[in-house]
Amino acid sequence: MANRSRNALLCRGVLSISLCKKPDPIFAAPHVIVPLLIIVSLLVAGCGFEPVYAVRDNAGQTTPISKLDLPDTRAGRYLGNQLRGRFTSAETGGLALYVTLDEARRDALIATDGSTERIDLTMTANVRLENASGDIVETRALRVSSSYNRSSSELANQETEASLRNTALDRIASDIQFLLADLAVNVGRNAL
Repeated sequence: MANRSRNALLCRGVLSISLCKKPDPIFAAPHVIVPLLIIVSLLVAGCGFEPVYAVRDNAGQTTPISKLDLPDTRAGRYLGNQLRGRFTSAETGGLALYVTLDEARRDALIATDGSTERIDLTMTANVRLENASGDIVETRALRVSSSYNRSSSELANQETEASLRNTALDRIASDIQFLLADLAVNVGRNAL
């Protein structure tokens, strides 16, 4: 018989006998962890991984904006705040960015008693870019649609709609940023 007395553990008056010895973890030793971390970091660094949603600065190429014309509404001011800092401003020679915003609400789901249960909200930004001589460089209609369930609380409905509006404007600001980045890449290619 094997001597099990050294494997016996006393736990508050109960005798527990462990029949197997727990193996030592191989990665617990520091002399194994450090080289392993170095090898893993070198493999990841050399694999060419690039995040899918990374915004590249195109090696310092940015499209300078000399004029930003937005509607003087709450949504226009919010979009302006989101756009500032996403592009470089230029006193002369840059593009002029003109944006008009349209918001459409419609009932999406009407119950049998005639009450609205779901509302669709669509934000549309008509974007026009002009060069210094007034020629139109690009025009786009950027549209973001979302919907929400109408509740019995009008305050909750207003808060939900405001949140969806801001989310749509954030998305439009990102789309404008990508549009400007694409123009910078295309201008760089045409210059070559």
